Order: sequence, then structure tokens, then C-alpha cells
Amino acid sequence: MRILLLSWLFLILFLANFFGIDMVLVSGQCQSDQQSLLLQLKSSLKFDVNQSVHLVKWSQNTDCCNWSGIVCDAGGLVTDLNLSFESISGGIENSTGLFGLQYLQRLNLAFNSFNATQIPSRLANLTNLTYLNLSNAGFAGQIPVEISSMTRLVTLDLSTLSFLGSALLKLENPNLNELVQDLKELRELYLDGVNISAQGSEWCQALSSSLPNLQVLSLSGCFLSGPVHSSIADLRSLSVIRLDQNNLSSADLDFMSGFSNLTSLRLSFCGLIGVFPEKIFRIQTLETLDLSNNRLLDGSVPDLPENISLRTLMLPDTNFSGSLPDSIGNAKKLSRVELARCNFSGPIPTSMSKLTELVYLDLSDNNFTGQIPSFHTSRNLTHLDLSHNVLSGQIPFTKWKQLQNLVYVDLRSNSFNGSIPPSLFVLPSLQKLQLANNQFEGQVREFSNASSSVLDTIDLSGNRLEGPIPKSVFEINTLKILLLSSNKFNGTIHLDTIQRLRNLTRLELSYNSLRVNASSDSPFLPQITTLKLASCNLSVIPNLKNQLKLFHLDLSQNQISGKVPNWIWNVSNGSLTHLNLSSNLLMGLQEPYSIPDLSVLDLHQNHLQGKIPQPPATAVYVDYSGNNFSSIPPDIGNFLKYTMFFSLSNNILEGVIPESICNATYLQVLDLSSNNLSGIPKCSIERMGTLVVLNLRRNNLNGTISGTFPENCGLQTLDLNGNQLEGVVPTSLANCRMLEVLDLGNNRFNDTFPCWLKIVSSLRVLVLRSNQFYGKIGCPEVDGNWPKLQIVDLASNLFNGSLPGKCLRTWNAMMVDEDEAQSNFKHLRFEFLGLSHLYYQDAITVTSKGLEMELVKILTLFTSIDLSCNKFEGPIPDEMGLFKSLYVLNLSHSALTGPIPSNIGNLRQLESLDLSMNSLSGEIPPQLAKLNFLSFLNLSYNHLTGRIPTGTQIQSFLPTSFEGNEGLCGPPLVTNCTDSEKLQPSAPASSNEFDWQFIVTGIGFGIGSGAVVAPIMFSKKANKWYDNHIDKILLVILPMLGLVYTTSHQRRIQAEEILDDKNTDDEDDHDDEYELENEEFRGRYCVFCSKLDNTRKKVIHDSKCTCHDSPPISSSSYTSSSSSSLAGFDQS
Repeated sequence: MRILLLSWLFLILFLANFFGIDMVLVSGQCQSDQQSLLLQLKSSLKFDVNQSVHLVKWSQNTDCCNWSGIVCDAGGLVTDLNLSFESISGGIENSTGLFGLQYLQRLNLAFNSFNATQIPSRLANLTNLTYLNLSNAGFAGQIPVEISSMTRLVTLDLSTLSFLGSALLKLENPNLNELVQDLKELRELYLDGVNISAQGSEWCQALSSSLPNLQVLSLSGCFLSGPVHSSIADLRSLSVIRLDQNNLSSADLDFMSGFSNLTSLRLSFCGLIGVFPEKIFRIQTLETLDLSNNRLLDGSVPDLPENISLRTLMLPDTNFSGSLPDSIGNAKKLSRVELARCNFSGPIPTSMSKLTELVYLDLSDNNFTGQIPSFHTSRNLTHLDLSHNVLSGQIPFTKWKQLQNLVYVDLRSNSFNGSIPPSLFVLPSLQKLQLANNQFEGQVREFSNASSSVLDTIDLSGNRLEGPIPKSVFEINTLKILLLSSNKFNGTIHLDTIQRLRNLTRLELSYNSLRVNASSDSPFLPQITTLKLASCNLSVIPNLKNQLKLFHLDLSQNQISGKVPNWIWNVSNGSLTHLNLSSNLLMGLQEPYSIPDLSVLDLHQNHLQGKIPQPPATAVYVDYSGNNFSSIPPDIGNFLKYTMFFSLSNNILEGVIPESICNATYLQVLDLSSNNLSGIPKCSIERMGTLVVLNLRRNNLNGTISGTFPENCGLQTLDLNGNQLEGVVPTSLANCRMLEVLDLGNNRFNDTFPCWLKIVSSLRVLVLRSNQFYGKIGCPEVDGNWPKLQIVDLASNLFNGSLPGKCLRTWNAMMVDEDEAQSNFKHLRFEFLGLSHLYYQDAITVTSKGLEMELVKILTLFTSIDLSCNKFEGPIPDEMGLFKSLYVLNLSHSALTGPIPSNIGNLRQLESLDLSMNSLSGEIPPQLAKLNFLSFLNLSYNHLTGRIPTGTQIQSFLPTSFEGNEGLCGPPLVTNCTDSEKLQPSAPASSNEFDWQFIVTGIGFGIGSGAVVAPIMFSKKANKWYDNHIDKILLVILPMLGLVYTTSHQRRIQAEEILDDKNTDDEDDHDDEYELENEEFRGRYCVFCSKLDNTRKKVIHDSKCTCHDSPPISSSSYTSSSSSSLAGFDQS
């Protein structure tokens, strides 16, 4: 019977503690003085009766020991007072009733609103208090010294929320040492958010010398400094340590492994530096370890012992690395694992499938590889995030049927493949399914019971899924976000199908083979916030007049023609912020119109004409490029006060660039290229503080560059190519210390080599070609170098002297091997607006393989040197052989002498080598035959001798690559090295002799050809018959070779279109270029294996060349003809 009573007593105590129930186990009748003091307390306090839980129920007609929030002892004396969450706003400082409760042992005033009043010093009158909780009660100022006299305290909680990084409470006088020195009984100390501002040795010794029984230490956000002093190890009873959000610096915490009772260690946001001790992971009692957000903290997860108590492991945003040990399966109590945004690698241990209590798993943004465990035994799993890794293989979706509690699945940005099973869409608890940017393929099959699904987010974008979108998707009543862009879905989607999703707020179907049938008369659902239908074969703008919440609209790359309807500017009552109508067939804007306060307005690549529309005053991004606009308003800059990106490239603009452009004080990208503009406003040079990209190439700019580049110049790209600028380059350009791309080619500059620019170590691209630069390029008297330089084009100038080997040795970016170049592989671009993922794509024109071509995306692994058509003399320096990553080398048309260095054979990435028209001598080094990627070689017109080296690559070149070298012999030349007579010029045939066999053969061939060709030339019917049959033959043969053939009929149509519209060629070229760029964004593409198409105007890439993985750029990004790009990434 006694055991049964004790069991009931334990149960009651547990329920009271767990559910916060105020229960009186032994309570006498409330003494009258106690009731009077409590009523006096109530009357003095200011509180909200509508939110009060306890005070509002106190009544003098009932026994105070039965009041809510009150506990009495057997004698009717009040021992516990709980007034937490009572919305008390004042009156406590004058509450004599509170300070008269002399028998009070526990006082809880937490979570009230005392409006920054100071903690009453008279609380010290409550000398019997063992528990004092004033946390987040709205107190402020200095903590009174009188608190230190409450020597019976076992628990002290003065924690507070800091406001904008500043603490409300502080410990200055008294300081921490003076506060705790007499609190010998203290076991739990909570001072979170209190400004203590003490050094490591100071606060550690204050605690260790005064609080021998301390078990819980919580000092997060207390402005403490490190390192943590080893004296803290004297607190042997510590079980909970919470020091988050302090500047503890050093990770030298080995002594903490001696805390045998430690259950929780939280050190997030502590600025820890160094290697975290592995011993701490092995503390048997440790249940929670939180080291998150210490970016400079190194470490690895060690082997874990069996029966470890660890339940929560949080290491996100640290520099932990290595692989996870198989022994992680020993931590069988693990319920929460967060390792996001670290440097972990290797496979995810299969032993993790043994973690049966796992609830939350986040391994995102690491380098995990291989397949993933099934997790089928983790039946309590609710959150699974493995996104942004290198995981591959098929996912064991079939075993996930047992994960009935799964709520969140994020597997984005990996290399998973296979099909997606229909059962995944109907897991009973699953709300978010995100599988974007993988390699899932095949058709998504229909699934049953779609109406019972609770999914609110489906993201399958950026895969290889095909076939029609399953109708079941449109039966998920709870669906809010549907993202299917950048797949191979096909078929037609009718608007009424979409309208079944009554809760849909975000729809993205861009870049598929879909046709969205959106009649201009049928409205979309009114709650849509984001609608992306790029490349959906739309012919009209959908009816969006009823939209109330739409802020992001993308209808780019469709066939929408006519004028932009004026109702579109009033969508969502003018609250639309992002509008993209680019790459359509729009001719103008319907009058009258008033553009609302958009942040992004993109109308590039249409047929808009006339005066450019006045940009919205709030616009951050404005792109009008690739149209037929003819004039710029003089006051244009007054409407660009907040604009960061502004492009008018590829229009037909004339006249001067308005000086009002200088009023755009936030402008970072200004692209006016490919127009007929003249004059650079002086202010645009002198106000370069914010401007990062200035592109004025292919205009009619003349005169000199006037003005001085300011000391705070932030330019990264300056492109003035293809103008008529003259004079010298301003030396103040050296103030632009972040300059990466400088293109002054095809002008009339008359200056020496810009040695003064060597102090700009960030330079990657330097183009000075086709000017009148002169002198030497060595710059021996100038300090500085260009370690990042990757493209150098000094061709067609008047430079002279020898090639400076010492200078070449500083071009480190050309010396890296292929693996290092791949690791740094990215596009050269400027991303503005930080987290918005809007960027400007740099472009450059290079000459390679004898052809001029434009790189619309500059890769950081592409390197090129072109010093041709100058007056350089002397030998080719041996330093040229150091450029292991060089793709193009052109030293032709100079006066170089000496042999070809044998170490040119080290340039294993070289694709184009031109040393023609020099005075080089000696034999061709045999190492050149080992350049396997070499696709263009020109050594003609030198003084080379001897046998041409033998190799499968070098013998594939035409004899013209070696002509003009009288001493050369061997294939591919017809001159045989073993026949000395053939080395001499052959004597001309006698004019008196006739070769009758040759003449008769020629006459016969001519007559036969005439018989065939004459009917074709003079008979339209025969001509058409001939064309059709030849077309049929070529249409069969050429696709087998990977080539595209245009029939004669198609060519005639194109010719007629050219006569009708003088701009058609440019637009078609741009569209094809755009499609190629979009393809490159989505997959693999060749770095620099290319040739011209049959029009000799456009570059096509050889599919058999070595290709590289593209960096992660959204499939929704696109590039205009001005090389400006807008990409929208929405994080879900």
C-alpha cells in the first residue's frame, strides 16, 4: 500500500512539473496577513485584465491558498508566487505587498513588460528565496548589488532578450564576481543577454571560485571574451553549458572533456577558431552538442563509442570536414542532426539507417557522394534535407512508404537519377517535396488518392522529366507552390486545369516543351504571387486583370506580338514588382500607360521602337536592349535614382549620351553598347564611385577620354571597344583597383603600354588590339604584377622590342594545371544586389584559329595570348612554356627570330598556335606533335628546316600551315625528306611541249559537265528538280555527321525576309546565340572547340571536343545581345 501511495505521489509531482499545473499537496488555510499582502500587490500592479491568467482571478472572497499562481505551506504561509505571462507593465517598485511576503521561497515574474524599469533592490528583503526568475520581464539597467545578499538562492534567472545587439540589463557595478561571490548554494545561473563584458580569465575565475555546486551555466549573448579559461574545469558538477553568441575565439577546450556529468554544450556564434577537441564528442553523458555558425572552426566527427547518449548534434556553418564515421550508428538516441554548409565529404554511412529515433536530418550544402541510406527504420523522421551535395544513384523511394511522419524532403542540386514513383506524392504527412536540379528522367506517372495528399510544395524543376504533366498533380487541393521549369514536359495545359488548384500561389512552367493555353478572356486564380511561363508557346498575354497579389511575372521567350496592354501596369493594384516580357515580338506599348513602381523591368529583345519608355522611379533593374529604340530622353538619369542595372545596348540610338545619366547615383551597370552614340559625359568618369560595369563598345565615340577616374573607383569592367577614341589612356584609371576587364580595342589610341596599370592586381582581361600603341611592354621599372591575367590581346599595334620573360612569369593564371583550373571554373561576371542573383555577364571578342569570334561568356579557365601584327623581335622566351592552361597563342606577323622553344610542348591545353610570318629558324620541336588538343596550327613563312615531326595530330594539318619554309620536308608537305632532288625547285615545263592526254581529258570533262549543268542553269523546272533531290540527299547524310543543313527552299525564304526587314539577320543571329547560351547554362559545353557556320558569321561548337560541367546557374537565366543577364532564383 505504501508503494502504491508513493507511486501516486511521484505521478502527481511529474504532472505538475511537466504541464505547469499549480497544485497544492499540503496547504493550510491562508493567513489573513498573507491574503492582505497579496491583494495589496494586485492593486499596485498595472496589468492587462484581458490577458491576465492569475491576477484577474484573485478575489478577497476566496482563500488565497487556492488562488491561481499561489502555493502555501501547511501553515497557510505563501511560499510560491508565479506571475509569469501576466502582461504586467508597472507598479512593482512600490509594491509593499510583494516585499512583505517574508516566507516566499519561489518568485516567478518572467515574461512581463515592466517597460525598462530597474530591478527593485527591495527584492533582497525576501531572504528565504531559493528560486528567482525575472527573465524577459522588461527590466533594464544595472542589476542591483542587493541581489548578491540572497544567499539561499539555488536558481537565479535574470536572462533577457537583447535589442538590436544592445543589452537591456548590465553587470558593471556590481560586476559578475561581486554578484555571485556569496551565492554559494547556487546551482542554476541564467544571465543570457546581460551585458557582462568580461575577459575569459575574469568571468571563468569568478564563477569557479564562488559557485562550487553550479550545475547549469547559461551566459549566451553576454559580450564575453575568450578564450575560455581552464579554471572553469573546477566546476565539476556542470551538466549544462550555454555560451552562445559570445566572442570566445579559441577552440582550445580540451579541459571540457573532464565534465563527467555534461549533458548539454552550446557554443554557437562564438567566433571559435582552431580545431575542436574530438574528446568532447565521446563524453558518455553528452546529449546536446551545438557548435553552429563558427565559420573558422575546424574539426571532424570522430569514431563514437557504443551506448553514447547523444541526441542532438548541430554543426551547421562550421568548417568541419572529412567523412562521417560508420560508428555514428552507435549514437542510437540521435534525434536531430544538422551538418549543413560544412565541408563534409565521402558517402553517407549506411549505419545511419539504424538511427530509429531520428526526427530531423539536415546534411545540405556539403560534398557528400554516393547513394543515400534508405532511412526506412527511422519511422519518426519528419525533416530530411540532403540538398546541394554530389549524391547520385537512385533513391530507395519504395522503402519510404514506412516514413509515415515525413513532412519535409529536400534533395535539390544533386545527381540523383531514375524515375520518381507516384507513391511519393501521397505520403500521408508530406508537405514539401523538392527534387530540383537532379537527373531524374522518364515520365511522372499518375497517382491515386491525390485529393488526400497534404503537399503544399512540389519542386521538380531542372531535371529530365518528360511526357505530359500528370493530371493528378492538379487534384492536390493543398498545393500552393508548383515548380516544373527546365524539364522536357510536353503537351498542352489548359487554364481551367490550373484553376483547380484553389490554393496555388506560385506557378513555374518555364523552359519545357509545353503549350499553355491561356486565353486572354479567361482569368487566372486571383491569389497567384509568382507566375513564370517563359518559353511556353504563349501567343497572348494571359488575362491577369483580376490579380490581387501578383508581384513576379515572367512571360519571356514566347511569341507574344502586338502592343503591351496598358492594363498590365495596374495588375495587383500597381503592386507588381518584377515584370519580364523579353524575347517576344512586341511592337510597342498601348497608350495611355503609366508604369508602376516596378523593381525589375525587362523588355529586351523585342521590336519596340521610338522613344524609350520612362523607367519606373523605383526600378533597380531596367533592360531595354535588343530593340529599335532611336532616342534617349535628355532627362533619363532623373528616373534612375535607385537603378543599379540599366541597358540600352543593341538599339539604333543616336546623339550624345545625356549628362543626366550621372544623376543615377546607385548605378552599378551601364550598358549602351552597339548603338551610334557619341561623346562620353565627363561626369560619368568622375563619378565612378558606384559604377562597376561601363560598356560603350561599338558606338561612334570620338575624341579623348576626358575627366579623372576617382580614387574610390569601383569599376570592374570598362569596355570601349569599336569606337574612334584617340589620344592617351588616363593614368587615373589605375585608381580602379578592382578592374577585371579592360577592353580598349579597335580605337585610335596613341600611347605607350600602360605599365602604370600593373598596380591593379585583379586584372583578368586586357585588350588593346588595333590601336596605335607603341614602345616596349616589359615595364621593368614598375612594381606590381597581374597574377589573374587570362586574356591578353595586344595585336595590330606598333609595339617593339623583345618579349619580356620576367613579365610573363607573373601571369600565374595561365600556369595552373587543368585540375586547378577546373576547381576555379566559373563565368566572369558581376553579380549585383547580393542575394537577388541578378548579374551582368561580361563578353569579349577574341581571334583564334584565324577567325574573330565573340565569347559571350568568359570562362575563368579560358586563357589566350595574342601579340600578333606588331614589331616584336628576338627569340620567343622560354617562359611561354610555363602557360600550361593556355588555349590560344598567336605571335604571328612580327620579327621574332631563333628556334621554337621545345617547352611549347608543355602547353597541353593549347588549341590554336600561330607563329607565322616571322623569322623563326631551326627545326620544329618534336614536342609539338604531342599537343593532342591542337586544332589550328600555322608555322608558315618562317625559316624553319628539317623534317616535320610525326604525330597523328600534326600530320592532320594542311600543307598551308607549313608553306613558305623552304627547308621543311615530310608529311603533310609533298616534299620527301629522302629525295634531295625534290628539295630543289622543279624546273618549269617547256612551253613548246603539249600534254595531249591532259588536254583531251579536260575537253571531255568540260563537254560532259556542260551537258549536265546547262539544263540546270537555263531550265527552272530542271533547276527545281535538282535542288529537291540534292536537298533530300544532304538532309540524310549531314545529320549523321552532327551537322545541320538548310534546304534551298528555306534559304530562299530567308533571303526574301532579309529584303523585307533589314534587321532580320541580326535578330536571327541573336536568337540562335541565345538558344546556345541557354543550352550552355543547363548542361555541359565545350570550352573553346569551335568553328564558323556556313555563313561565316556565327560560331558553332564541335560536340566531340572536351567538355566541362557548367557552374550552377539557374535554367531560367538568359543573356541579351549586350551580354547582360538577368537570372531570378527563388528560394523555397
